[in-house]
Amino acid sequence: MTQTSLKAFLPLACTPPWALHIGLRGSLETQQALVKACASRSLLHVLDLGPSADPALRVPDGWKEVTRHTRQLTWQEGDGWGVGKTRRKQARRFLQDEGNLEVHLDAHGWDEVVALHRQARTRKGLAHHGTDLSALVKRIADAPWTFAVLARDHEGRCVASGGFVILPDQTCVYAFGGQLRSRSSGRATVAMLLAAMNEAHNRGCTTFDFGGSQDPGVDQFYAEFGAVAVPMRRWVKAPVWFQRVFSRVWTSWTQASPHF
Repeated sequence: MTQTSLKAFLPLACTPPWALHIGLRGSLETQQALVKACASRSLLHVLDLGPSADPALRVPDGWKEVTRHTRQLTWQEGDGWGVGKTRRKQARRFLQDEGNLEVHLDAHGWDEVVALHRQARTRKGLAHHGTDLSALVKRIADAPWTFAVLARDHEGRCVASGGFVILPDQTCVYAFGGQLRSRSSGRATVAMLLAAMNEAHNRGCTTFDFGGSQDPGVDQFYAEFGAVAVPMRRWVKAPVWFQRVFSRVWTSWTQASPHF
């Protein structure tokens, strides 16, 4: 959870976008203690519990629970990640005709991951949380449980990138990434993700978590890899006056997954 502000003056406690799909873990008692500590921190709360939150957790009185989703693939012996022929063909075409891939197991390459992430979110009119994200990346970039993948075109430009986190339960999470608008960026993104899946499997992962998206186009893109929707819980709290005055913000916070 991070402490920030909305409209520059309303205190907001929220789950950062890059933590959204890692979520709560540990025993029920630990999760309850964490939620309790978060629930008294601010005027406004938007807490994403993640797909592994204990189902016994109960939403606090006066809070609203919303079901969001992520998308996940599971490794199957004999079938691997089960990615379809079309996606594999796109990745091969990128590597044969348009560019190459780099997998970085240390801090090298993460600056370009963050830069493309900022560009992509700015292009979509979304906050990129650049300062906070850069500080986080500085702490985790050379950790043994993270890696980055860059896709470059033949001119050396990074056209797609991703940062990935390996969790203790053999799940690899696509934490964040972005792409440069170009003729090859779509195929580059596919190739980048397939390379990340291969790296995840080499590290013993049996689940690949795409991170999910409320954007229908992005969600469909993940679905076309064969990834299935997995529910996640979000807890939101705001005064009634805020819900009325800032109705569009409240609506965006409480937008439910179309899949559940």
